[in-house]
Amino acid sequence: MTPLIILAAIAGLPVLLAILFRVNAVYLFVSLAAGYLMLQFLGDDAGLAMGAFIRGANVPMASQFLLLFAPLVFTLLVLRKSLPASKLLFHIIPLIAIGVAAAALALPLLPSPAQQQIFSKPYGDVFRDAQDVAVGAAAVLILLLMWLTMRHKEGKKGKHK
Repeated sequence: MTPLIILAAIAGLPVLLAILFRVNAVYLFVSLAAGYLMLQFLGDDAGLAMGAFIRGANVPMASQFLLLFAPLVFTLLVLRKSLPASKLLFHIIPLIAIGVAAAALALPLLPSPAQQQIFSKPYGDVFRDAQDVAVGAAAVLILLLMWLTMRHKEGKKGKHK
């Protein structure tokens, strides 16, 4: 499988599953951010721990992918159908931005030869230079979505005795 197909799958699969399962894009972004934080702070330790039980050259890479995407997968499973179908249209563009941000965060986790194959393509340099823009744009779109669509519902106000 070529690295470009892997990268496209990393970007497209969360988007398609979120649309199919109707998961709120805000929750999905928070899950991706939590996975990235776990990767940054627990990545090396998780690789060592997983390497103690499983032998293989790709164990550290697999543990890093697991840390990054496990919260996203659990969010897709636990919060399925948490988004009304009438609001799904508002979430399409932020979901695409989340997919691109997921690919940008996963790209450094790929083996060096795979990264070189991606960066050797004409669009590879553009993607490398736009990684920070992709994550920042996803964050801004999620904040806008949250501010525009999340409304606080007040309960009934009763008389105080």
